[in-house]
Amino acid sequence: MTYLLDANIFIQAHRFYYPKDVFPAFWDWLEEENYNGNICSTLPVYNEIKEGDELYEWVQALDRDKWFLSVDDAKTQGNITSVADWAMNHTQFKQNAKDDFLRKADSLIIAKAMSARYTLVTEEKSSPNSKAKIFIPDVCNVFNVNYCSTIDLLRILRAKF
Repeated sequence: MTYLLDANIFIQAHRFYYPKDVFPAFWDWLEEENYNGNICSTLPVYNEIKEGDELYEWVQALDRDKWFLSVDDAKTQGNITSVADWAMNHTQFKQNAKDDFLRKADSLIIAKAMSARYTLVTEEKSSPNSKAKIFIPDVCNVFNVNYCSTIDLLRILRAKF
């Protein structure tokens, strides 16, 4: 099984849970698991990581082709259309929630997970009654995409630090 990492995995780990200066082993583990073919992400996630901090520098040093998959393939593009249509036609959500969901990498990473049959790793929690934000787990549930959290991933891949 391959796991596809959402932007919040990198960003929240860097800022809150596993800062690189305190937990370098976590970041080394990510690199090792990518090398082993177990984890990766998408180019849209790469583009969400902002310039100017240590996380950006770390991402710049990675093998971009191995870490960050394109979403330009025909199957993923078809899935992007399906996910976007679902979001835009779902009357529960406010327009700004739809716009935000489609502007960020969320719809694209879900579409890639669908096309490659990867498990999506995100720190978002399901909130099916939300009107102001479209949450990744809720969309995954609609499209039968498996997802888990960082801690779940660490346990599944038997990380030990």
